[in-house]
Amino acid sequence: MNQTMQPRHPEWVFFNESGVPVSTFIPSAVGVIKVTGSTGEREAVRVRLRFKNGSDTETTVPLSDLNRVDWFKIDHRCLTNSEYRRARRYIADTIRAGVSNVPVERRYVLDRTGIYHIGDSIIFVAGNRVITQSSAPRTDPDFELGQLPLRLDIDENIDINTAIDRMMWLISLSPEIGPVLAAHTISGIIRAAFKEAGMTPCAVLVIVGKSGMLKSHYVPHLVQLYNRADGIGPVTRFNSTKRFIEDTLYEHSKCTAVLDDLHTAESRGIKRQNEDTAEEIIRRIADDTGRGRMDGKAQVQRSFRGNAVFIGEYTIGKASTIPRALVVNITEPPNGAVLDEYQRNRPLLVSTFYYYFIRWYVDHFNEIRDSIDAKLTQLRRATASPTTHGRLRDTQFYLEISYMVLLEFCKESRFCSEEDAKDTYQSFSTQLRTLVQAQETRFKESIEVKTIDYLDLIRDLYKQGAFHLAKDAENFKPEKHDGLIYYDCLCLRGKRLEKKLLSFTPSLSFVDCISYLLSKGALKLVESKNTVQINGTGGKRFYAIKLSKLR
Repeated sequence: MNQTMQPRHPEWVFFNESGVPVSTFIPSAVGVIKVTGSTGEREAVRVRLRFKNGSDTETTVPLSDLNRVDWFKIDHRCLTNSEYRRARRYIADTIRAGVSNVPVERRYVLDRTGIYHIGDSIIFVAGNRVITQSSAPRTDPDFELGQLPLRLDIDENIDINTAIDRMMWLISLSPEIGPVLAAHTISGIIRAAFKEAGMTPCAVLVIVGKSGMLKSHYVPHLVQLYNRADGIGPVTRFNSTKRFIEDTLYEHSKCTAVLDDLHTAESRGIKRQNEDTAEEIIRRIADDTGRGRMDGKAQVQRSFRGNAVFIGEYTIGKASTIPRALVVNITEPPNGAVLDEYQRNRPLLVSTFYYYFIRWYVDHFNEIRDSIDAKLTQLRRATASPTTHGRLRDTQFYLEISYMVLLEFCKESRFCSEEDAKDTYQSFSTQLRTLVQAQETRFKESIEVKTIDYLDLIRDLYKQGAFHLAKDAENFKPEKHDGLIYYDCLCLRGKRLEKKLLSFTPSLSFVDCISYLLSKGALKLVESKNTVQINGTGGKRFYAIKLSKLR
């Protein structure tokens, strides 16, 4: 039986205020379920359906779907009056009216890796494992683990002291890059503590060395957290599509992804394409903005939630991306025999070490967050007039703090003494300062040229999608868009263009930029004016840069 084959005389039990029969069941809300996941919160209502004979049944319906429920599919006794057009809406309104008077149940869907706050509890989702505080009550919390593509594979025969000892030995195999890689990886794991303290680690670590340095073996071995039982290696390469790379990075929440193969052996076209991909990914990670895409009818923009390490044979970076990355050179390969022994016979040692670290991190989360908060306040006060680029200063800060946290874990696990931890930290801090100063020098050299190629800079920004452009003049919103494409020109509002340029470095001059564009014949002039007025934008004027000059 279905709604189109309704009995001749249904036993109506639910009527509206005018006495019009609505349904053969009386609906009532008995509870609200609020489900929290990484994409936000959704609500559902538990509904009791009572029938004429006194029996009842219960079902759960998303609140947003109440108007569209097919009650007959839920229970074949549920019939609605087909002659009353508002029957389903009346049922939905009746249920909604009762929602405010029923108990609320909270549930959590753990559909991403990293820290969750559930009530007073702190937990860390590590792929297929949920790591809780050691002081947490041994009761089943109100959450369910989502289907994640990541597993934290561990070797239960390795105790904490062995894991720390062997991990520190692995780090020491390459003094040039080992400590920085470890700090970068730890910063990804404790990202939530940084974020709650008011800072998000968002620099890309670029490991550079000639062929034969074992970069592609050593780097993933030291930083790969998940799925190590399936093999150890980079998650993707630069010849993948930008979308695939972004999707891969998005999945690596609160951990570190490795992108490999930025080398000189490719053709010039492929080499440039890989460099453009690297530059754009660096910018997107640093700005924490992924590509906009459609999710149903809504456009969403993803944020990156983890770290990235690039492996290459040469240094990359333009003025706009150099401060967003930290280059670390490797000139001596790690001991290949030792590394091979670890990869073949102890592939899960590193993930086991990180498992022990995460357990400790969860227990000390509040202390770590508060310590970062205090040190961040000191940093901001001490650098009111900084000589180092702000992004590089922040990179140095979060890597130093992360290495400090790593050593605190080692110390509390009784692996090293307070004095040993201090000596190791001072050595790392000195090494890191040298790396940051070298990157600062690269940045200054990139902008300290006689003439800045503003057209090339704008061309790069345009190709990387850095400008927020309206679809057309009618859809242009000055508070949202930088400009629009109009008559084969990239039309940008002056203030928005200036702000975009100044976001790279305060030394860039907007006046010089316009003069440079004029000298290159890149601006479309109307009646000798540098700007054009576009109908449909409320009289707004724009700098119209010819698209032919941006190709």
